[in-house]
Amino acid sequence: MIDKIKNLIDIHENSCDKPVNSPFTREFGQFTREFRQFTREFRQFTREFEQFTREFRQFTREFRQFTREFALFTREFD
Repeated sequence: MIDKIKNLIDIHENSCDKPVNSPFTREFGQFTREFRQFTREFRQFTREFEQFTREFRQFTREFRQFTREFALFTREFD
């Protein structure tokens, strides 16, 4: 993604280029399409990570509870 941005910066506009057909406009259009795809994929990743986080939080609570119960259980043998 960084390379794409650098490529856009490196394109020199000629004053005689029609903005619609200029190299910058074409490259920027391509960049926009790729960035849109990246955004969709990142949104999906975020949703999946949020789900993972909720599940991990639940696991952590259950593990803490197990640890407390195990500690009480082992005290009986001291």
